[in-house]
Amino acid sequence: MDIPHYPFRFVQKIDEPWDGPQGFLLYKLLYSFKSTKSNQTYWVWVEVYKYHVYAVKFHLKAHRNSPHRYNVMTGLNEARQCIHTCMAIMAEVAKTDPKASFGFIGANKLDETEVNTKRFRVYRRFMLTLFGNEEYRHFVSVPKSAYILINRKALQEYPNLIEDVVEGFKTLYPYFE
Repeated sequence: MDIPHYPFRFVQKIDEPWDGPQGFLLYKLLYSFKSTKSNQTYWVWVEVYKYHVYAVKFHLKAHRNSPHRYNVMTGLNEARQCIHTCMAIMAEVAKTDPKASFGFIGANKLDETEVNTKRFRVYRRFMLTLFGNEEYRHFVSVPKSAYILINRKALQEYPNLIEDVVEGFKTLYPYFE
């Protein structure tokens, strides 16, 4: 996938005991990139789950201690470049794991409900454009503003993959109930 993006770097792998279903969330990977437009640093969290599933989240480093780090709008007008950078990280993960599937939540703004959020609609457009139906099956939950790209190779190996992933997320995150 050749899309223009900010240079990024891998920072660290974080192993901790996680709550939820035994072994569903395995570890987290932290990446970082700096915007050449705003000179701000962003953190990209890649949560690594069982079944080769990766959830991608990003926020301004400056918001790292905020409980609303995924909800606030930066006002920096660089969403496209940031999303492209997250997608480049996803492509790097997919190169190392040919069965990689991806998911994300389009977090709601502070003045917005969690249903069909603005971020979800934007991310969905990017995913449909840049991740083809040949390699991935696209699953959405508009009420939860959730998007899952299921790798077709992984789906052949695990026919119940989508159901197992959804169950894992429901157990780990009450939001998915």
